[in-house]
Amino acid sequence: MSKKRVQIGQVFQSVGSVGGRGWRVTATVDLLGIPHARVVCTDDDGVFKTLSCSVLADPSHYRLIAAAPADGMAA
Repeated sequence: MSKKRVQIGQVFQSVGSVGGRGWRVTATVDLLGIPHARVVCTDDDGVFKTLSCSVLADPSHYRLIAAAPADGMAA
């Protein structure tokens, strides 16, 4: 797996979930020295979770469906 950088504003979808939930990265944090991303559901902002960046960037688990905004701001 390549070292892909997870950025605020990117939207990911779980592999195998056609038409499933999208997850927008709202923040990145280090938990016990491991980079994690806080993500919110694109359909319901009351649904959120924290995932390790390595899992989120792993194409066998999640796929990128929308890039971060060009201005670097979260949408």
